[in-house]
Amino acid sequence: MDEQVGAKMEYECIKAMMDAEDTRIARAFEMKELQGYSVTEIAKELEISQPRVYQLIARAKTIGMEYRKMNG
Repeated sequence: MDEQVGAKMEYECIKAMMDAEDTRIARAFEMKELQGYSVTEIAKELEISQPRVYQLIARAKTIGMEYRKMNG
């Protein structure tokens, strides 16, 4: 399997896990890590506090690590 396709499939599984818990987890992660938004911008867009943005991003990273541990 092409490495890029595998990575995309893996991310789709991880994103589904994030969305099952709270759709804001994946959204905050994507905005910060993939689109380059600031925490302030994310907080405003998602109508949440800045500390909550940090919590969501940390949770996204934990979900990713958990997925890789289970499927590694």
